[in-house]
Amino acid sequence: MKIIDISRNISKDMPVWPGDPNVSVRLISQISEQGCNVSELCAGLHTGTHIDAPWHYVTEGKKVHELDLSRFYGSCKVFEIHTYDHVKQSDIDMLDVNENDIVLFKTRNSLEEQSCEFDRNYCALSLSASEWLVNKKIKTVGVDYLSVEPYGGNGDVHRTLLENNIGVIEGLDLTGVKPGNYMLSALPLKLISAEGSPVRAVLIEV
Repeated sequence: MKIIDISRNISKDMPVWPGDPNVSVRLISQISEQGCNVSELCAGLHTGTHIDAPWHYVTEGKKVHELDLSRFYGSCKVFEIHTYDHVKQSDIDMLDVNENDIVLFKTRNSLEEQSCEFDRNYCALSLSASEWLVNKKIKTVGVDYLSVEPYGGNGDVHRTLLENNIGVIEGLDLTGVKPGNYMLSALPLKLISAEGSPVRAVLIEV
């Protein structure tokens, strides 16, 4: 069994969404003084590889602790999309996507060297692509940058997916991952009354 880690490293040098807190990890206890090392982590809930709960954009939407975990575990399909622009329906409407699929999109984001600076020109999903995924009744969609939605979007892509109970995984590292079928595990922390959560996302070859 081969496990492929598709999570981003969490460190002070990673990109974060503009306005989100920078990552800070610091020792608050040391072996030399207190007998053990203990660290404190400060970060936003949408740091690195993470999931969005519906409450992120939907007023009465479910929060992280209310989510069906099966949306973030199971067989999945990785598709590589060759476009510089945002992913449109015309880029994906011939893909083998079926009801209850977990779909991960590998785009140019995974082919470009990752910078510690936030890239406003990342590749995301267009509204037409998100509507197509809703019509396909997929279970979950995952993307390889910090948002499913283009920078400066009005939230329509998020709402289209989240209002239709589609799981959203953002910030995946699909570098070196070949298109194909895998098992996915990307379970959120059991955070109460939260709109998002970091995950440790892995693919298992089948």
